[in-house]
Amino acid sequence: MTATLGRPPAARKGRAAVLVVAILSVAIVLYAVPAYLVPDVDSRVGIREDVPFHLPFLVVHAATAGIALLVGPFQFFASIRGNHPKVHRILGRTYLLAGVLPASLSGIVVALLTTAGPIPMATFVLLDVWWFYSALRAYRAVRARDFASHQEWMLRNFAATFAAVNLRVYLGLFIALQLPLLDGYYGGDFEPLFDTAYTSAVVSSIVLNVVFMEIYLRRKRNRSNVVVSTAEA
Repeated sequence: MTATLGRPPAARKGRAAVLVVAILSVAIVLYAVPAYLVPDVDSRVGIREDVPFHLPFLVVHAATAGIALLVGPFQFFASIRGNHPKVHRILGRTYLLAGVLPASLSGIVVALLTTAGPIPMATFVLLDVWWFYSALRAYRAVRARDFASHQEWMLRNFAATFAAVNLRVYLGLFIALQLPLLDGYYGGDFEPLFDTAYTSAVVSSIVLNVVFMEIYLRRKRNRSNVVVSTAEA
């Protein structure tokens, strides 16, 4: 009897997950984005001094990616989507047009100029291409009023956006895991330890997010098919 009252357990879990994602996204925006917008950003981030447009592109990428991360989670609140469709549309347009599209295009340039090495460079380029492509697919789907496909592509797209959060989580984790090796394996030099942790965090945050979302969407489709089959029976 109690289980039938209020929201279903799955709906409550989904709402809690979206809330956690929103809190983490806002926290990372407040923590990370301002570091790219201050005058001494050159001392905090590896900037190619031989490429004058590296810093401007990096600032544009950080600012617009921050918009995407800040706005993105609120598109998935069912209360906003169901009760305030106009607000949902405004959030979606802001997310795509002011966030993802400029962030992904500027991100390709920034990735190609990164000083972090070839593996992060290739991984970031692939992420930005996927970020742009999934945004385009989501936009085309909603224009065609294919809302189920639109939701799937938006989830894929935000999984790419949320990699910015996981990157920082994994970076701290991989640094902590390697600290016992600092004196022995790394000879007391923290820089190569950090480089290894950063490369691992970049690859893990992107690959795991994409894989997780594909598994989630497949399971969601399978559950829907079971419900439909049961109803038809």
